[in-house]
Amino acid sequence: MAGFPEYLWIAVVGTMIGFLYAFGIGANDVANAFATSVASKSISLRSAVIIAGIFEFCGALFLGASVTGTVRGKIFDTSYYEDQPEVVLLGFMTSLVTASIFLLGATHFGMPVSTTHTVVGSIIGFSCAAEGFQSINWKETVKIIISWFASPLVTGVIGFIIFFLIKHVILLAENPFNRGYYSFSVILFLTIGLNVFFVFNKGTKNFSHFQDEVYDIKWVIPTSWGIGLVCGILWLWPFGPQAKVILEKRRLAKEEAKAAIKQGEDQEKALPQANDDDEVIDPDDDEYVPAPQKQPVISFHETTKEPVVVEKEKSFFGRLAAATVDQGMYCRSQQRYSLATITY
Repeated sequence: MAGFPEYLWIAVVGTMIGFLYAFGIGANDVANAFATSVASKSISLRSAVIIAGIFEFCGALFLGASVTGTVRGKIFDTSYYEDQPEVVLLGFMTSLVTASIFLLGATHFGMPVSTTHTVVGSIIGFSCAAEGFQSINWKETVKIIISWFASPLVTGVIGFIIFFLIKHVILLAENPFNRGYYSFSVILFLTIGLNVFFVFNKGTKNFSHFQDEVYDIKWVIPTSWGIGLVCGILWLWPFGPQAKVILEKRRLAKEEAKAAIKQGEDQEKALPQANDDDEVIDPDDDEYVPAPQKQPVISFHETTKEPVVVEKEKSFFGRLAAATVDQGMYCRSQQRYSLATITY
């Protein structure tokens, strides 16, 4: 195509592969983040998809630039590619292809993997193939690899502390519902304040038109935590009371449903039970009806292979025809035969 750069096709194909990679991120990485919430039925799968779509976009918009900068230029030494930018372009495209294939393959087999680990490993591989091991910025790369091993340990400790506090402060309290209701305002204060702090302190640096003096740390701290405090207060009134009414209605509805089921089971147990030669209860009629007659059914002995008449109760609502047996037996030399004729 005249008038277009020579390597435009790499950018076009890379963009298409980027959408495929984003699909894999949603299928694996986002699924990891929301698996506990959906499995515990805190939110529905549809709500999880909507929440992930909104906040994944906001996270990438406000806080993604710093991570992108690390992946783009700190994993390998860019000086090796100053005279050959097309190699970097092709290398990033192949990294996307490799990461997409691995990510979708892992998703197919139900393996939770990290998309960051996947793409970083792909970039290391392409740079080693293009310019050798010396092209890798091992100082930064080692920090990234250490974070891979440290993050599960650190988050495991934090998760242990948080769950321990929730268990002993809320779940084991005399009234866990009220304790959780009021504790939620504290959780809102901490989570929203922390997120807003990172957006103001880190995210605004990614936009050149923001003034540094306005978003200085002395303004960021009170502003971010002040917003978190306001959100916590808004939970106490008016949003919290409204949510409490809705939850109470749902709880009462569940209790009524359980009570109705238990009452039905108790009534069923209280009904007279039918004996073999007595009357049985027709499920379509409250009146008693005669018990079905037992019908002779032919079976064969496992060892002798002789026909055996078995008394089996005919299904009251079935279509089993009555059978009678005319049984004759005779013996021959060292063998035993049995003959049964069935007449209807």
